[in-house]
Amino acid sequence: MQQVIKMFVLAAALLVGAFFANDYGIISIPWLDLNQVTTYGDDANRSNDAVKKIFEE
Repeated sequence: MQQVIKMFVLAAALLVGAFFANDYGIISIPWLDLNQVTTYGDDANRSNDAVKKIFEE
């Protein structure tokens, strides 16, 4: 049973290591790439709210 646990821990450690190596550009693994998430600041949110308010009236 301990051998199985060791194998899972090793596999998890290798996956984490591969993720960070891919993230820092040391290697390229396409299925480990993260999609970029667009975030909006307060200015964009205020502008969006103002436009919505104008078109609702």
